[in-house]
Amino acid sequence: MTAKNDVVVIGAGLAGLACARAVSRGGRSVVVVEAADRVGGRVATDEVDGFRFDRGFQVYNDAYPEGRRQLDLPALALGRFEPGAVVASATGLWRLADPWRRPLAAMQAVLAGRIGVADAVRTARLRADALRAVGRRGMDPCGPAPPHDRSTRAELEARGFSPGFVTTFFEPFFGGVFLERALATSADVFLYDFALFSAGRACLPRGGMEAIPRQLSVALPAESLMLQARALRIEPGRVRLDDGREIACRHAVIATEGTAAAMLLPEPLGRSLPERSWKSTRMVAFAADRSPLSRPELVVSAEATGPIDNLTVPSDVVGGYAPAGKATVCVSVRSDWNEDDAALPAAVVWQAAGWFGPAVGEWRHLRTVRVPRALPDESPAGRRLRPQTPRLAPGLFICGDHCAAASINGALASGRLCAEAILQDG
Repeated sequence: MTAKNDVVVIGAGLAGLACARAVSRGGRSVVVVEAADRVGGRVATDEVDGFRFDRGFQVYNDAYPEGRRQLDLPALALGRFEPGAVVASATGLWRLADPWRRPLAAMQAVLAGRIGVADAVRTARLRADALRAVGRRGMDPCGPAPPHDRSTRAELEARGFSPGFVTTFFEPFFGGVFLERALATSADVFLYDFALFSAGRACLPRGGMEAIPRQLSVALPAESLMLQARALRIEPGRVRLDDGREIACRHAVIATEGTAAAMLLPEPLGRSLPERSWKSTRMVAFAADRSPLSRPELVVSAEATGPIDNLTVPSDVVGGYAPAGKATVCVSVRSDWNEDDAALPAAVVWQAAGWFGPAVGEWRHLRTVRVPRALPDESPAGRRLRPQTPRLAPGLFICGDHCAAASINGALASGRLCAEAILQDG
């Protein structure tokens, strides 16, 4: 058994790293145990032949308050998407621009009949209400779920949005963000995200999303990070690894997803920890000689058929995603598309060729990435299953986006709040 540490954190995802860095800065000794060979958890970037792609559809919003609190944003060299989105529908591609940042382009969509005047007015009211709720009332989906929470779809219906606009915009755009087109996600989560998209921009760090956890990890003492070390069990005052080693500690933090956390916990805590359901996703990456887009934009599909949920060209947004003169194309697959992985690349190319022309046939498939536990369920019922406090028992704590909000901001906030609870615990 090693010398006793103040804190052992199990899991080097964003929440675990944020917690470890905060307790280290608070003067406590910390060890981070991670089963994988790199930090980041689900926030990871892979590379094939010089083309880089993130695991699933991931973006960073530069309005995230926890990011501004915890990250060195200039060092990430963020590239920004154009505000709004390109919508692919049965009538072709059209641009849904942000009317506050791209007013002329937004007016064109109204004049062309793509957006009704009533829906445009409702969107303006929604934006104002969401920004007011976050700014003045301090609404934060990391906090306790309200007793009378409702789904995003119920919120939109109550606000009077037309079914056509919900299908054309909210379902494809926020379906990609929430990984579900039923819009069953909590209205509070939706309003918070809508406010942040209104106030900030979707971004990518240079070279991939993994730059975010790497930045958090380099702030830790070099000897504190144990990679390829799998925790087996938490016992009073120690963490046992599957290779027989034991790490003594005053406080243990479980920064893994819920199922793994329950297996690590001593009885009866493991059985008593509510398990939230998770949403999965698939992403298909391609190498291309040139980008199909003229701007760094997000393309969302409002088509009734086809596997594409959204399409991005990250190499258009920021450097480091593709070799010079080439492009990386990333396609997030709809959750209701049930074809197997072998059929996916051809189905994606067929649908995208209808949008961009026959040159899509020259795209080279790089990899299909499955993320079986991409986001925890954020429905009103799912949110009520979150732990009410980071402290599970004396000396035992938990953090992760399943404890807060299912986002980068939520993961960072959960890690920080967990660290504050530990430091207050003495």
